[in-house]
Amino acid sequence: MLCKLTEDGVPNAEEVSAKIREAFGRHPGWKDGEAELRELRKQVTFAVFSEEEDLEKVAATVEELFVLLEKAFRK
Repeated sequence: MLCKLTEDGVPNAEEVSAKIREAFGRHPGWKDGEAELRELRKQVTFAVFSEEEDLEKVAATVEELFVLLEKAFRK
């Protein structure tokens, strides 16, 4: 995640990455439940938005992160 945040030019990418890691820790069932995934996605969005003001850029970055995760966890 840190690489993607850095690549997208998100300010303070390490801090954002830490917030995202914490969100994943609070939602361990994100792969199995739609509600968990929705809440995780919301928290990831807020984490990125806390450092990046461009909402379009935030949305694109979050979408790309979840596409990468989907590919990584595809069975």
